[in-house]
Amino acid sequence: MGALTEPAFNALIASGCPTCGSKSLAFQTFLDARVPLLCGDVVGNLVFVHDGEKFIDGVYDVRCAAPGCQAAIFSSTVCPRCNADGGLARAITSPNRFPIPTSCSSCDSDEVRFIALTPAKSTFSGGRADKPKTSRELGDDGFHGLRIDCADCGTIAEQTLDCPLCAAPGPLRPRP
Repeated sequence: MGALTEPAFNALIASGCPTCGSKSLAFQTFLDARVPLLCGDVVGNLVFVHDGEKFIDGVYDVRCAAPGCQAAIFSSTVCPRCNADGGLARAITSPNRFPIPTSCSSCDSDEVRFIALTPAKSTFSGGRADKPKTSRELGDDGFHGLRIDCADCGTIAEQTLDCPLCAAPGPLRPRP
């Protein structure tokens, strides 16, 4: 589990902003995203591929989303993936260390899917969350590869030796 637990997340949603009482909250989180590649080039849109537990697991900042308030409600500086002290700053500002493939290493297909963690924002208001948004793209700092999938071969490579976000040494804690 990341710095924010599921019970604490649910309590934030139920309580809303302690400053102004708004139930609209803005979350900053690292989310799993899939990017289709052809010969190593992006050929489609980034698609978030997370579930609710992984959304909560990556949360590092929660603020009131009410205009004029923006009160800080929750903040963490640990890495959202491995909980290393100070890891969030490294995760946001460091480049991807996982090689971007030009083809599948097993079947040589030119089409693969690059699965990465990237910072994203989402607002929860009125019992519903909006779709996450990110300004990061493949190649930007803060966009970190986790694994490579091939439609025919399945997962062909995965980052497992150290933390994909902050490079802290393993072993990595299990993800939800």
